[in-house]
Amino acid sequence: MTRQAGLLIGLFMLSSSAHGLGMNEVAAIVEAEYPGAEITEIERETYRGKKIFEVDFRHGGEKLEAIIGLDGEIIKVQIDD
Repeated sequence: MTRQAGLLIGLFMLSSSAHGLGMNEVAAIVEAEYPGAEITEIERETYRGKKIFEVDFRHGGEKLEAIIGLDGEIIKVQIDD
């Protein structure tokens, strides 16, 4: 991860700790890790009993799905069927 992306994510995590993440912040987290990602859908879901964001996106010719915690942590990224 680049230093700039790390700073961006850190700022979002600090600013969101009291307010919770919004869709724009979640999109920025994915775009920082996967530059050029085309986000197709962001939904609030439950994963292993915890509230998360599920993000569907395309990157490098693949259709992917990311699980992102409400704290901004990328929990899991996998190929989306």
